Amino acid sequence: MTFEEVLEYAAVHDVRLTGVDGTLRYDAPADAVTPELVAALRSYKGQLLRWLAAPADEREVTRAPLSAQQNRMMENVERTGNSSGWNVGLRLELVGELDVAALDAAVDGLLARHHALRARLAPDGDVRTQRILAHQRVPLPVVDLTTLAPDQARQRAEQACRAVVEPAFGLADEAPVRYALIRLDPGESWLVLVVHHIACDGWAISVLLRDLAAGYRSAYAGGTADFGPPAAQCTGYARWQREQWDESTRRRRLAHWAEHLGEGPLTLDLAFDGPAPDRPTGRAATHRFEIPDEVRLAAGALAQARGATVGAVTAAAMALLLARLSGQPDVTLSVPHANRSPRPYEEAVTVMTTALPLRVRTTAAPTFAELVDQTAASLFAGIDNLLPTAWIYGQFLGPGGGGMPSGVMVSFAFQNTLDMRLELPGLAVRVHDVPTDAERGALMFGLVPGPDRLDGYLEYPLDRLTGETARRWTARYVDLLADVCQHPDRPLGDA
Repeated sequence: MTFEEVLEYAAVHDVRLTGVDGTLRYDAPADAVTPELVAALRSYKGQLLRWLAAPADEREVTRAPLSAQQNRMMENVERTGNSSGWNVGLRLELVGELDVAALDAAVDGLLARHHALRARLAPDGDVRTQRILAHQRVPLPVVDLTTLAPDQARQRAEQACRAVVEPAFGLADEAPVRYALIRLDPGESWLVLVVHHIACDGWAISVLLRDLAAGYRSAYAGGTADFGPPAAQCTGYARWQREQWDESTRRRRLAHWAEHLGEGPLTLDLAFDGPAPDRPTGRAATHRFEIPDEVRLAAGALAQARGATVGAVTAAAMALLLARLSGQPDVTLSVPHANRSPRPYEEAVTVMTTALPLRVRTTAAPTFAELVDQTAASLFAGIDNLLPTAWIYGQFLGPGGGGMPSGVMVSFAFQNTLDMRLELPGLAVRVHDVPTDAERGALMFGLVPGPDRLDGYLEYPLDRLTGETARRWTARYVDLLADVCQHPDRPLGDA
């Protein structure tokens, strides 16, 4: 092992190193203490003691280049002026007898377990680099409101929640995670957790919640947080990704995207409520809606009949709506794909989602059933020809054109990989997302399936769209989805 390999091994396998009066000590799970590790600790004792004596913000465990997804997220951050719109905020409402010490241990264990939560991201010469700092134990911040009247406590809790979620992250100097425990009364607490999107996606949030539950359960039972086998890391994924793309595969896949997207515009000309302002406020709002049960079931039945997914059915309906709103028969949606491959990195906490540009040619399908077939086939082919999003767009924009087209892009997410269920002993738990109301530069439609419901949202810029228009568009989408799922074989011109 090299010195750097010792540090990374210790970080991944929860080997806690301390230096006391010239003595190097370690605390580690039994299966992590290999003869090779013991020999390396002896060999690098002096270097490790000097490393441990350095200031906390200089104790680097490892560094790696950014993955393609992390690089694209950094471009988004720079394009939007480091907007807090990239903050992924959660509020975990915990009702019952909370073991604060167990929760503290579980949260601390999450930070020790996942490199992405201890990263600093900044340019290093011509490339961006992620530096992973050593884990430092920080007690769980607690906001105690238990002495206040119930109404006042709830009002103050909302304010404290926003204070955790809303500030933008300084990614070069700050870890991309914040958290706090807010105690409203002895029987109700909120754990507020916010992670920058560069360190997570929907799948990673599900992983974090599962890990948090595992850590809490083990600490609740035995006083220490145990998460099981070591986690795959964002640094390993970034290194793997850089090695996997051979030039022939890259060319073949780019040829697929050139054929799929064709020569039409990649952006949409929608009838907004106002022109783009010279000085945008950067503020956004989210309108939430629900797909009625009968429509949800009809979409599922149509998907099954066509050998497709509900995601393909609902994306086809969204493309049809946008074609009618814009007057453009060919619509390109940006469709997030979880991209959890290869299997060793399936449970890594980082952003691995890739936004696939999905071109839907509405006039090429006589019926909605055939539009679903076209959409499903395009999605499957896109997954088979997966490439970093910036590479796909780059070939259409020319040298120096950047990785994204200018104009209005519409994102459509079917978030079936996001699982926010959480079971903790002795507690009833509800998990809510906490949006920051900061613009991310695109219209974002999303559908979130549950066990027996399908919820939707539209995130939109307040500079361009009113709440009334957002409600009208989403209502029209629900009506259109209901109609085309009920009459999938009727000519689209008659719908």
